[in-house]
Amino acid sequence: MHFFYRLRGLFIKPKPSLPRTITVSDSIGKRPVKNNRISNQKYSIISFLPKVLFQQFKVFLNLYFLVIACSQVVPQLKIGYWYTYWAPLMFVVSVTMCRELYDDVKRYFRDKVINGQKYSVLTSDGFTVVTSENLSVGDIVLVHKDQRIPADMILLRTSANNKGFIKTDQLDGETDWKLRTSLPLLQELQSDEELLTCGIKLNIEPLQKDLYSFSGRLSMTPRESDTGIEEPLSLVNTLWANTVLATGSIVGLVIYVGKETRSVLHTSTPRAKTGLVDREINNLTKVLFLSMMILAVIILSLKGFSSYWFVYLLRYVILFSYIIPISLRVNLDMGKLVYSWIIQRDSNIAGNLVRNSTIPEELGRIEYLLSDKTGTLTKNEMVFKKIHLGSISYTSESSDEVSLSPV
Repeated sequence: MHFFYRLRGLFIKPKPSLPRTITVSDSIGKRPVKNNRISNQKYSIISFLPKVLFQQFKVFLNLYFLVIACSQVVPQLKIGYWYTYWAPLMFVVSVTMCRELYDDVKRYFRDKVINGQKYSVLTSDGFTVVTSENLSVGDIVLVHKDQRIPADMILLRTSANNKGFIKTDQLDGETDWKLRTSLPLLQELQSDEELLTCGIKLNIEPLQKDLYSFSGRLSMTPRESDTGIEEPLSLVNTLWANTVLATGSIVGLVIYVGKETRSVLHTSTPRAKTGLVDREINNLTKVLFLSMMILAVIILSLKGFSSYWFVYLLRYVILFSYIIPISLRVNLDMGKLVYSWIIQRDSNIAGNLVRNSTIPEELGRIEYLLSDKTGTLTKNEMVFKKIHLGSISYTSESSDEVSLSPV
């Protein structure tokens, strides 16, 4: 699957991003058509069946049983009832498809909760409640403490002191709060409604993925003044999507939504994950298949080669196919579902959420745990160099003259 993405990239080049100009007054009542909807699903209604089947039959174990089942259509190779081969294979694939569907439906409902979060958007009639997925570039959004930042925004005003703090642990893994500041010329406005009438215009950099840099310029032309005021914008004026406001409340201007936000740009396409147990079983299946071929050749050589020796060889391989139990895949898939269910209901790890039931057994096979941290572990070693006592100074050479005596 990744090969096709790379092949597509050779012929379809992404369009270069251009600097963006956002005028607040133009966004009132005429918002650009942008989609801020978040989607973490791996499949769609159309792509579900072909993608799941491709993922299943690229595994040697399933592909082997598919070939064996298809061979029963050929009269010369038929050795039993067709359903004795097709029924177990269809059941295995059905169990896997149900598990993938279950995981994707859970992702859909998690996305639905996030997309349905409500925010207050400033309009000419005051603040109007809008869901997160309906936000557009140019909207002025009010965000309260402990609320998620719904899109990439520029901080315009804060509730107090021109400062605000955000939590970025869901974006970059750092747990310390980040300071963000608003622009003094906007903080001095009497009310949030004045943001719609002071002629705010933003010129911002082309779209990029870097979380730790930003450049732009904000210009404002108040109605009572003919001269414009400009202020530079930097990283301290930004609020990236999926961060959380830690203090007070803020008013921000949306500059990027949906797939253009920093968090989505750093999100790769979901891929099918395969656990170490599945890979080991797949390798053992190849070893067993090779052993079956060797055994079939030995028996065929004892029987003697004839004009239809190739047909006999295939019939022997089909007869030995029961050496590889197809029920093993069923037991593994069912065991993973039960294990995921137990993990989510373990009282020792309350609130745990299994996002993927494909590889829960990997938790029991962790060999190394690498953890990033904030701060540095240090060992302080103090070396005596000089001490000053009144009018006398002692160095390391004369330290024998200094002695401690009990009081």
